Amino acid sequence: PAVLSFGLLDPTGRIDIPADSLTAAAFGTHALSVPCATAVADSTGLHALERANAEFIDEQARYLLEDMPIGAIKAGTVVCPEAAGVIASTAADYNDAPLVLQLGPQEDPDTNSDHEYEGADIEPCIGAVLELLVPQTTVAVIPAAAMARWLNDDVLNNYNPSDGAAALLTLGATWALVTSHEQRPGSLVNLLLGPEGETIALPCQPAPPRVQDMSSLTAMAIACQLARGLDVVDAVKTACAYAEQAAQHAFQAGMGRKLARRIGPLTA
Repeated sequence: PAVLSFGLLDPTGRIDIPADSLTAAAFGTHALSVPCATAVADSTGLHALERANAEFIDEQARYLLEDMPIGAIKAGTVVCPEAAGVIASTAADYNDAPLVLQLGPQEDPDTNSDHEYEGADIEPCIGAVLELLVPQTTVAVIPAAAMARWLNDDVLNNYNPSDGAAALLTLGATWALVTSHEQRPGSLVNLLLGPEGETIALPCQPAPPRVQDMSSLTAMAIACQLARGLDVVDAVKTACAYAEQAAQHAFQAGMGRKLARRIGPLTA
């Protein structure tokens, strides 16, 4: 089965395109890629972006979708409101394919700020993602640190910090996954909330020091498993285990963060 991946063309292979292609291959699926922006990057982070215009993004997606059937859609890094609009329109037209949405900035906190690199309209883009994409989302994936920032800042200004992932369900997501959530001091879980009040805590190990954020990889792995016909809970369980495995085997490619090793999934 094919998974349509929207996101950043990251030349380091850290997130989105082409990294999603490696994740897709590990799960026996095939990635179709629609770049929404091209990065100037190395392993220390993103330094500049060149955005694709909305017409280009839409045209590329439509050519792929009219040619090949897809089993799921993954939306990764979205750097402008226009890109969010195109992805939302595509997801609405192909709503039989579950949408997995990766939320939160991809920048590491000790490298470049997500507000510093050129070419990204961060604040209006987040607003467009929340308004246009979250209501169509089957599974929204966000790191706990990003969720805390969104709740404590003005991004989710109608919600209290105690609302957590439930805020995403209120905004329209069917399921919400918060990765590396501190359930209690010293105990981390991947917290999955569902439409019928489901609350599933999947124990997880802390990522090794200086390893890249794993949210993009996790989101793509979920999309691949949904495309293969798994239900959401099983897809999330397998994807989280795969992400933890990839983090534990991360390798030092350059001077920045270690990169995930996208080895085969735990379930063949």
